[in-house]
Amino acid sequence: MPEDKKKVEEETPKKEPAKKKEAPKKASKKEEKKYKPKAKPELTPEEKVAMDQRREKKRKTPHFRRQEWFRYKKLGDKWRKPRGIQSKARRNMHNRPKVVSTGFGGPTLAKGRHPSGFQEVMVFRPADLEGLDSKRQAIRIGHSVGYLKRIYIAIQADEMDLRILNFNRQAHDELLEEAKKRDIKLPSKGGSK
Repeated sequence: MPEDKKKVEEETPKKEPAKKKEAPKKASKKEEKKYKPKAKPELTPEEKVAMDQRREKKRKTPHFRRQEWFRYKKLGDKWRKPRGIQSKARRNMHNRPKVVSTGFGGPTLAKGRHPSGFQEVMVFRPADLEGLDSKRQAIRIGHSVGYLKRIYIAIQADEMDLRILNFNRQAHDELLEEAKKRDIKLPSKGGSK
């Protein structure tokens, strides 16, 4: 008898536990848009070392403040060179804050570069983008540039694969979408825009 039961059990298919139906996941707006990472510069090995040295030196550099910044609120937090004839800070006396000097400077190869490693180029009109190298240079749009010209510059920089330093990616994408909605085309090369 027990053998018959085993045969019957083997012949009948076992019922699997019912699986819950998964609702289709809705893709969020962030997932819909393809992530585009920020462009990285192509640096020589010497430039990479210089950038690393500058980063390390900057980490150790004190925050320079003008003398007696703690006494008067109106002096603010900006650096001013101490010039008084009896100034203890100017004479680097004991227990005085550090004074800006050449020893705190970074490597020459890293001077004037953005922390990402790009050389910064100020741009005020689309014509300024001509002749720029997207692998070594990045642009910073002047603050006096208007909205429409900013869109032109953003579109042209996107085509040239140039990184814009004073734009976040989201703002850049919004400007490009706005340009598409308004059917804004790039000005012709011969145009005076």
